[in-house]
Amino acid sequence: MSHKPSEAHYVEGVHRFWIDEGYVVCRIECSGYYARQAQNFCGGCKEMDFLLYHPERQDLWLIEVKDYRFDARPKVGELVCALSRKVRDTMFLLRAASVAAPEEDPAEGISLKEFAVLASGAKTLHLAFLLEMGMGGVWSDGGVLANVKNMLVTSMRFLDADLICAPITYPYRIGPWRVTSAQGEVSKRVEIRRARKLEEIQAQRRRERQKALEEQSHWGKVREVGAARVEEKIPQWKQRLRQRLNGETANHEGRRRKRKRD
Repeated sequence: MSHKPSEAHYVEGVHRFWIDEGYVVCRIECSGYYARQAQNFCGGCKEMDFLLYHPERQDLWLIEVKDYRFDARPKVGELVCALSRKVRDTMFLLRAASVAAPEEDPAEGISLKEFAVLASGAKTLHLAFLLEMGMGGVWSDGGVLANVKNMLVTSMRFLDADLICAPITYPYRIGPWRVTSAQGEVSKRVEIRRARKLEEIQAQRRRERQKALEEQSHWGKVREVGAARVEEKIPQWKQRLRQRLNGETANHEGRRRKRKRD
């Protein structure tokens, strides 16, 4: 199976990741197979942000990027559990996609199925967790990151005992990428997510309008039936009096001619 060359860079949050030449890239979230099917498997399936594979080196990287300067950071134990789950679910997705995912043309990188088939020949696996903890003040990220890394290694030593846990903008070379500012650029996968959200909102509004119209029609019919029943209960002499007051002829012939005119 042929594969497209990776793009020069990918945006994640406020950062731009430049990927080394020779690596193909997969962004799982760009996959319709993931978004519409696998994501809801067993109560929710999570994914890593970047999957990199070098066909010649048979080198597979799973990379997660988290910037807690903009989002609330969970407790360390909860964070480690969430990151571990992402690795587990991504490994499952790669195997499942290699046999069950359809051919796709994602907005970024190569398709999940294409990547999964390529990566099935991997000889080495690397895990990288690029985290900004957003401590600030008198607290430092270093101590927290060291604690997170120790717990991750304990949890996933059997996959990669030398896993990486470092700040997103770590100044030294630690993997087949470098990071610069995104300079306001938005990831294509974010645009896709926004478009999907807009579609969901529009579909929900259409359902609500349809429901309101159906309810309006239903209650209109109920009111008509109720009015007819009330009319039936009015004594005949009152109905005739009402007709005379309205200028209607009260004899049978007059009412017959009026019905014809109506």
